[in-house]
Amino acid sequence: MEDGQKLSGEELAKLRQQIKNEATEAAKEAAAIRTQGCELDGVSKHIDVNLSEDVMCAGIILSKPGEDEYYTVPEIIQVLREHKIVSGIVVDDIMNMVVNHIYDEEVVIARGKAVVQGTEGYYEFLIDMDEKREPVIREDGSVDYAAMNRLINVAEGDKIAIYHPAVQGSKGFNVCGGEINPKYAKELPNLSGKYIIKNDNNEYFAKISGKISRSGYNIEILNLYEINGDIDTINGNIEFYGDIIINGNVDSGVTLRAGRNVTVNGTVGGAKIFAGGDIVLSQGVQGYENGQINARGSVYAQFIEYSNIKAGGDVRANYIMNSNVTAGGMICAEGSRGSIIGGSVQGVRGIDIVDAGNISEPKTLLHAGFSEEDYREFNKLVSKENKIKKQLTDTISEMGNLLNIGKAKGITPEQKDRIRQLNSIKLEADSEIDKIAEEKKFLGNKMMASTGASITIRGTVYRNTIISIDMAVMAIFKEEQFVRFVCRNEGIERKSVV
Repeated sequence: MEDGQKLSGEELAKLRQQIKNEATEAAKEAAAIRTQGCELDGVSKHIDVNLSEDVMCAGIILSKPGEDEYYTVPEIIQVLREHKIVSGIVVDDIMNMVVNHIYDEEVVIARGKAVVQGTEGYYEFLIDMDEKREPVIREDGSVDYAAMNRLINVAEGDKIAIYHPAVQGSKGFNVCGGEINPKYAKELPNLSGKYIIKNDNNEYFAKISGKISRSGYNIEILNLYEINGDIDTINGNIEFYGDIIINGNVDSGVTLRAGRNVTVNGTVGGAKIFAGGDIVLSQGVQGYENGQINARGSVYAQFIEYSNIKAGGDVRANYIMNSNVTAGGMICAEGSRGSIIGGSVQGVRGIDIVDAGNISEPKTLLHAGFSEEDYREFNKLVSKENKIKKQLTDTISEMGNLLNIGKAKGITPEQKDRIRQLNSIKLEADSEIDKIAEEKKFLGNKMMASTGASITIRGTVYRNTIISIDMAVMAIFKEEQFVRFVCRNEGIERKSVV
């Protein structure tokens, strides 16, 4: 190769291989003579050199020299070099042998450096995205196969994973000067996905709530979970942060939980359905007295039979039969049937239906507005709040007295402990008052929403129907038609519906 001429990639590879081969041969040669001795100038001086099989350490044995003979550090190092031992030599250990006349005893005087392997990049997943599950064995020995179909959910802002970058290792060497290279630590590809985001600290977060799954390095988040078919106890219970759509029936014993809305395009049996939004039951629910439908929003159903319904908003159905229904808004039974027959219903904002009861006169309770139970709960909260406030006043007063005494005379350890105890009581009382305030606010809003609530019957209200508005109650003893019931002066009045 001429001066200044660069090596090609192939030539560079050959040169590297040549250097590697020479180092290997040198190590083999050194290993072959690792137990040979070396005669030095003098009658009795002799050095045995021992090299370990892995060529990572070397030791020497100095024979006892004759009278007026001695060893020197340079001549020992020269012997080591002749044996190809050129790295990791500890001169201090050699000098210690010479100065302290350590003879006929092997001393390790050269040590290689072990290679330190690096660590490859890896992901620490904070959410278990493995959808394959094993059945759960219950305490009674039965098997819960529903657990095998659990959805993996993630909420908006949840941390999904942390990437730990690769850390490269460090080289080692043997005592013959051969380098030992660590294995190259590889990095992994970035996670990809439409609804994930990565920050500067290699942390990945969800941009939306929904069902999460992983395929390799791709993360998918869906805020709609749709099932084309029926759901029964074999399929398992479903919990999903987004919307759930069931294009089939939901059998008894099934539990559905959705962070948003639930739509069932078939019939619902004695199932439990919970939604953070609305629940739409296209073909209605026959709950067999065990059905439980809870929605923070409204509930819409073709019919409601033998079920327990709670809604933060309205409940609207073609008819409601023998069910317990509570709505934070209106209860409406619409359409050609438009009836509430049997059971008990409460609409905070009011009730608007066609018929109440029927000719067989089942007991039917219609309540509009704020209930007696709500009043009792509100008064209980007020009483509890006043008691805690009195306790808080006494606590603050005692703390103030102790602090004033401390300023004037100094504070004792017992007084310090009492102040700490009082401060803990104060913090707990503050927290309890805040909690009561939230509950009072909820009931207060409910009370305000009930202002002017009425019960409107656009058809017939039959005997054995109980009309209740706020605290007022009226029993119906004969059929009436086209009537609106309103509360006036703690009593119930009738008005005609045009």
